[in-house]
Amino acid sequence: MIRVKIKRDVNNNPVLVEIRGHALFAPRGSDIICAAVSALAQSIVYAMEDLLDVYPPLKVKKGYFCVCRPAKLDPGKKDGFFLLFETMLVGLKEIARSYPGYISITASKNDR
Repeated sequence: MIRVKIKRDVNNNPVLVEIRGHALFAPRGSDIICAAVSALAQSIVYAMEDLLDVYPPLKVKKGYFCVCRPAKLDPGKKDGFFLLFETMLVGLKEIARSYPGYISITASKNDR
């Protein structure tokens, strides 16, 4: 199962998305759920970099993806950054809705 953990700040802005595991929907290399989640998450980060010139902290390895809000985020880029982050979350929720039992999503609030 793919596990998605979302952390939000006190203003309800997403500050971290961590994705772990594999869907195990199909054999490796043919798993459309894993491919969809991976393509969505990476495309959003590419958009942050290419469209906003924001390079968020990112860790990617086999079966693991984690992206965070940068410690310093230009005030003029905040709205675009959070819109892209929320777009990723909408996409992940829709994939989970379309393929129940293969993706779990949990959210929590940060106290700072």
